[in-house]
Amino acid sequence: MATAGLTDLLFGTRNYTQGAEYQLPRKTPLRIEPKTYFANERTFLAWLSMATTLGTVVTAITGFAADDDAPARGGAISQYTVRMITLTLLPVSILLIAYALFTFYFRSESIRRKTVGFFDDKLGPITIAIVILLSLMAIFIAAVRDIMTARPL
Repeated sequence: MATAGLTDLLFGTRNYTQGAEYQLPRKTPLRIEPKTYFANERTFLAWLSMATTLGTVVTAITGFAADDDAPARGGAISQYTVRMITLTLLPVSILLIAYALFTFYFRSESIRRKTVGFFDDKLGPITIAIVILLSLMAIFIAAVRDIMTARPL
C-alpha cells in the first residue's frame, strides 16, 4: 500500500511498539470505547472549524478593500494587499482542511484496525504553524509597505 510509507514518514509509525511481535494473541477481542471515535471526530471538527474561520476572515477582508480607481479611503487597504492576503491565506485554509481530513482518516483506520501504537503527529502541526507564520509575516510586510507608500490625506 502506497500510503503506508507516507503515514510512516508523517506519523513515525514504522517501529512504533517495541516487542509487539512477541506478544501473545488476545483470547478476547479488544473493545474500543465509543469515546475514542468521538475524540477523533472532535479533533477533526476543531481543525475544520479553524480552517473555516480562517477562510471566512479572509473572505470578509476582501470587502474592506479600496477600489483601484477610487481614491484610498481612510483605513482601507489596497487591492494589492487584499489580493495577497486572499492568495496567501485561502490556500492555507484549504491545506488545513486537507490535513484534518487525512489525519482523521488515518486515525479512524488505525482505531478500526486496532493498531497498537501512537496516534500523535509530530510533523503536521509544526508544518502548519510554520506555514501560517510565514503567511502572516508576508501579509504584515505587505501591509507595512502599503502604509509607508500611502498618500497623505
